[in-house]
Amino acid sequence: MVHCKGGEFVPLRDTKYKRNLSILKVYGVGDNRKIKVVTMFSVRNAGVDCDFKSSAPGTVNDDKLENNIARARSKIFELAFCNPWDYFFTGTLDAKKYDRQNLEIFHADVTRFLRSEYDAAIPFLLIPELHKDGKSWHMHGFLSGVPDDALHRFVVGDHMGKALAQKVVAGDPVYNWPAYAEKFGFCDLEPVRSPEAVSKYVMKYISKDLARSVTASGAHLYYHSRGLLGAQTIKKGTMLADIVPTYQNDYCRVAWLPYSDELLQSLSESFVR
Repeated sequence: MVHCKGGEFVPLRDTKYKRNLSILKVYGVGDNRKIKVVTMFSVRNAGVDCDFKSSAPGTVNDDKLENNIARARSKIFELAFCNPWDYFFTGTLDAKKYDRQNLEIFHADVTRFLRSEYDAAIPFLLIPELHKDGKSWHMHGFLSGVPDDALHRFVVGDHMGKALAQKVVAGDPVYNWPAYAEKFGFCDLEPVRSPEAVSKYVMKYISKDLARSVTASGAHLYYHSRGLLGAQTIKKGTMLADIVPTYQNDYCRVAWLPYSDELLQSLSESFVR
């Protein structure tokens, strides 16, 4: 094999790649924690040029799009699962108050609202989504720190959609945020019951159609407040522990494990020093 350097092809060096690099991380908060072990079979060392390879016409942009989507999903899951969210939030725009097709203004005004409506900024993680018309935007995501007295629990007879009404009839707590509704449009907030489940659920909103739409409008796949927590990296290197992967492909294997102090210590001590 060869690699490219300054337009010339030279033999690969043995030091080009790190083999079987494992990363041990902890995701989640409090009692809702998981251990994640990722083992990458081959990782290029910093400062070493890439392999020479040609891409078929039209594949470069597709590959870039897929990579952007994968990175966004991974980061969204991390931010969703590693922070103590109170509510899963859906916020829409009233056409009488806003241009529902202008995501840039929607994002700017919503984040300004969350930062300034109360004495303390409200932490958030928001993902834009297009309505079925393919033009109008709304947002899903997570909020914490919204004052209880700022919310109104929906009751039978309030204006709401069929799916929401079924939850209200069933006795599930679902809330309106009048300050948001007055400024922007209809919204609802549901308490987060299973952080892991809802963190996985929200990734479904990141699709190729969304990626193309936000790219065309110069926007982002997701928005978040400053200071959010991420996964905690415990160890990185060669790990000797033999664990069963949750899934595996040609490039890496990943194991999600239930958290315990004992297991984390055992895995950490299995890394070669």
